Amino acid sequence: MTLRRTLIKLTLGYLVLIMLITGFLSIILYRVGAQPLERRLELRQDLLMEEPGPGLTPSPHFLDPNAVSEVKHRMGLALVYFNAAVLCLAGLVSYQLAKRELKPVEAAMDLQGRFTSDAAHELRTPLTAMRAEIEVALRGEKLDEGETRELLDSNLEEIGKLEALSSGLLKLAQYGDVSKADVGAIELAGLLEEARERIRRTAEAHNIDVSMQLPEATVHGDRSMLAELFVILLDNSVKYSDDGTRIEVSGRIDKRHVVVTVKDEGYGIAAADLAHVCDRFYRGKMPAEKQVSGYGLGLSIAKRIAEVNRASIDIKSEPGTGTEVSVRLPMPMVRKRYAIAK
Repeated sequence: MTLRRTLIKLTLGYLVLIMLITGFLSIILYRVGAQPLERRLELRQDLLMEEPGPGLTPSPHFLDPNAVSEVKHRMGLALVYFNAAVLCLAGLVSYQLAKRELKPVEAAMDLQGRFTSDAAHELRTPLTAMRAEIEVALRGEKLDEGETRELLDSNLEEIGKLEALSSGLLKLAQYGDVSKADVGAIELAGLLEEARERIRRTAEAHNIDVSMQLPEATVHGDRSMLAELFVILLDNSVKYSDDGTRIEVSGRIDKRHVVVTVKDEGYGIAAADLAHVCDRFYRGKMPAEKQVSGYGLGLSIAKRIAEVNRASIDIKSEPGTGTEVSVRLPMPMVRKRYAIAK
C-alpha cells in the first residue's frame, strides 16, 4: 500500500512539473503571438487620431479591433486545448515513468521480505531444537554427568549452526557495500594459493587433491573479497564431492579478462536447480546419503562478491558428472606511454 501511494505521488509530481513547463511556455507563446496584433492596432489608433493634411484623405481602417480580439480568443482557446491534451498524455507517460522507476524498489522490497522470512525460519530451527532438548532435560528428576555432557554438546552444535548462519548474513551485508571495496592489482596465482590454503585441512580430511594450473596474470579487484569467493567455490567442491576425488583449478586469459575455472568430480547439480543455486537460502534436492549441512548462502555471497568486483560467475553441471564454475575477472587497465619526439 505504501508503494502504491508512492507511485501516485511520483506520478503527480511528474505531472505537475510537466504542466508547469507547458503552462509557462503557453503564456509566452500567447504573448509573443498577440504582441504584433496589438502593435498594429495601436498604430491604427494613432493614425486615426492624426488629422490628414491638405489634399489627403483619412487613413482607412487597416485592422478591426473585434478581429484582433477574436484572433486572441481563438489563440488562447487553442492553447487551452493543447494543454488539456498534454495533461492527458503526460498523465499516462508520468504513470509509466513512475512505475518503471519504482520497479527496482518493488523488487528490492520483495527480496528483502523473502530474505527476512527465510532468515527468521532458518534462525528458528536451531533455537527450537535447543529449546526442546533443554525442556526435555528439565522434565527429568535428575541429570547425570553423561546426559549433561550430551545436552551441552548438542547445544554447542546448534550454536555453531547459528554462528555459521549469522556469519553468512553479515557477509552478505558487508559485500553489498561497493564503497568498502579496496580494489587494486592482484597476482592471480597468489590469490588462488591463499584460497587453497584456507580449505587445505578440509580437503585433506576427505583425501581430495586440489591441483592448480594458472597463467601468469594479474586481476583487478578487492583481494580479501576475491579470496573469499574462491574459498566458497573450493569449499563447495570439497563438500559436494566423494572422498578421494580431484578438484582442478585452471585459468586462461581472454582479451582483457582472466577466466578461472574450478572443476570437481562431485555429485553435480540438477538442471531444475541450476538456475537458482545463487539464490539466498536455496538448496537443491540431494539424495539422503549425500546431504550436506549448510544454509544455501555460499553461492549468494560469491555472486555478490563477483558483482562488486565487476566479475561474473558461470556454472555448468550435470548430476553424476561434477560441476564446473567459471569466474570471469577483469584485468587492470594498462596505460600506454608514448615518447614525445623533440
